[in-house]
Amino acid sequence: MQDIKAQILPILKEYTEADLDRLLPEDTFASIGIDSLSLVEIIFDLEEHFEITIPPEADLEQQGFSLQNLDDIVNLVSSLCQQKND
Repeated sequence: MQDIKAQILPILKEYTEADLDRLLPEDTFASIGIDSLSLVEIIFDLEEHFEITIPPEADLEQQGFSLQNLDDIVNLVSSLCQQKND
């Protein structure tokens, strides 16, 4: 998962001026200046970079995922990459 996180961080850095090296697990995207429109753009970038499809948020919630912080995104992308490779 560290490899995936390392690939996600540069994508997030395009959308915030926050120091992501000091990001705490409880820091939400909103708290680091990433609004909902930027999050949609981040999702598109992640889909392209990892060659995955991220389902709509309602479907994600049913599967137990959310998109509130970096750990959420890392867990989701890791899961989708694993499904793609199975």
